[in-house]
Amino acid sequence: MRIGIHTKINAGFEKAILRLVKLKCNACQMFSRSPRGGKARALGEGEVRLFRKLCEKHDINPVIIHIPYILNLATPDPKMHEYAVSMVKEDMARANLLGASYLVLHMGSHRGQGVEKGLDQVTRALNTALRNYDGETTLLLENTSGAGSEVGYTFEHLARVLKDLETQKAGVCFDTCHGFAAGYDLAGQQEVDATVNELDRIVGLSNLKLIHGNDSMFELGSHKDRHADIGKGYIGEEGFKAILNHQKLREKPFILEIPAESDEDWERNLKTVRRLAGLM
Repeated sequence: MRIGIHTKINAGFEKAILRLVKLKCNACQMFSRSPRGGKARALGEGEVRLFRKLCEKHDINPVIIHIPYILNLATPDPKMHEYAVSMVKEDMARANLLGASYLVLHMGSHRGQGVEKGLDQVTRALNTALRNYDGETTLLLENTSGAGSEVGYTFEHLARVLKDLETQKAGVCFDTCHGFAAGYDLAGQQEVDATVNELDRIVGLSNLKLIHGNDSMFELGSHKDRHADIGKGYIGEEGFKAILNHQKLREKPFILEIPAESDEDWERNLKTVRRLAGLM
C-alpha cells in the first residue's frame, strides 16, 4: 500500500525526501511553488536530477504536485481565467520535470454565475491549458466540500468535466473530508460501500487515481472544509478502517493532509492509518 503525506520543500528537496524516509512514507505530495501563487522560481537542473534520484532510491512513488489553492478555473473574470490557464500550463510542465505522476487541482468558484457556467469555464480553461501537452504527468480533478459557490462537490460535476476534456491524461482525486462535507457518508462499512459504488457508477473507479485521507472536523453535509486527525473527526476510525481496507480502494495511493504542526503529529496519524489498514 502506498501511503504518504503532503510535505514542505522550503528547506530543499533532499531534506524533504529524508523526512519522508524517516516517516516511512513511500509516496508524497507537495507544492512546486508557493501555495499563495505568484511567480514560480525556475527549477534548477541539478536539484531536479537530485530529487528524481532520491525518489527512485527511496521508492517514493507516486510523487504528486498540488497546484496553489489560489487557482480558480471556474471564474467568470477573463483576467483570472487567463491566469488560471497559464498556471495549469506551468505547473503541468513543472510536475512533469520533477517526474510527478499527478498534478492535483481544485476547480474553483463560479462567483455567482451558477454551477453550469462554472463547469463550462473549468472545461474551457483546462482544454486550453492542456492543448498540445505531451508530458507524462496526469491531471487530477479533486472533489470539493461545496462551500460557498464552489464547483466540483458532486461526482456528477467531476464526471462532466472529465468527459468533456480533450486529453486522456486526466483523472480524479477523492478527498475524504471534502466528500463527507459535501454529503457522501463515509462513517462506516455500509456507508463507504454505498459511496464507493456511487463513485464507480458516475465517475468510474478506473478514473480514481488518488485518495486524500483526511478526517472531518464537522458533520456530514456541513460543506465546511476543515480537516481533522485520522479517527478524531466525524468519519472516525470505523470509517477509515472501511476506506483503507476496501477491496476497490486498497491499491489507490493514500496521501494525508491533516493539520500537522510537527513530525510527531505526522507520526501519530501515520501510525493510526497503518494500524487501521492492518499494516502493523
